[in-house]
Amino acid sequence: MSMGGWRYVATSVIGTSHEKTGGTCQDANDCQIYALPAGETVLAAAVADGAGSAVCGGEGAASACRALLRLISEHLDSGKTVEQVTRDKVGTWIATIQSLLEEEAKTASRERRDFACTILGLLVGEAHAACFQIGDGVIVLADSEEHAYGHVFWPDRGEYANTTHFVTEDDAVERLQFASINRRIVEAALLSDGLQTIALNYQQQIAHGPFFRGLFAPLRTAEEGCSAELSASLVAFLASPRVNEKTDDDKTLVLASRTHSDLATPAV
Repeated sequence: MSMGGWRYVATSVIGTSHEKTGGTCQDANDCQIYALPAGETVLAAAVADGAGSAVCGGEGAASACRALLRLISEHLDSGKTVEQVTRDKVGTWIATIQSLLEEEAKTASRERRDFACTILGLLVGEAHAACFQIGDGVIVLADSEEHAYGHVFWPDRGEYANTTHFVTEDDAVERLQFASINRRIVEAALLSDGLQTIALNYQQQIAHGPFFRGLFAPLRTAEEGCSAELSASLVAFLASPRVNEKTDDDKTLVLASRTHSDLATPAV
């Protein structure tokens, strides 16, 4: 199957704070390429971060990512397009994910809030993209004209410091951020909040260009699809001392590109 020029890597790496306490990684991700009957190729990606206060946050994050990609697949399989993904449609997806987490909680004799997690979602077609999220983390895109990295939504913080909103909350659909983008996106990154201090310039509230330029450069020369070699390199990079010195949280990063360039070394 043609990947439409897309090459990608996606990984979640445990943070040193969880390693020290014998915990597990509470981040999750999923990324798929879909070939539509009309010939269009669609990139779909999801990232979720389990709430630190939720005893099953990691399970919730994994379930949310799986459910979201399944719902996207059903949307595309029904003959609908990226352009037909609306805020209302995503709202129904969020409600479905909530119901699934509710059932998972009942099976485990727990409450839905025990599976609390954030969610980021992205669909990219030939000349259109749909982006949405609840909570923190960030989606960064570059289009075919400017080739500049820009965030779609600034990370959503809660009422108090170091808090955010979760897909399990009763008002999650009202908290949903959604954007429909009518231009050709050629590179995309989704990341959890563990990488925000590295990937974002908080003073100027912009994406940190050197971080993304360094990471995307080797991906542009890879074969189409998911690169096992670059995935291993990305895991090593995210688990390296240079990154762990700047963040002790779990770290998730999805990178996807359909452009080409010379090889470069990742830079923080």
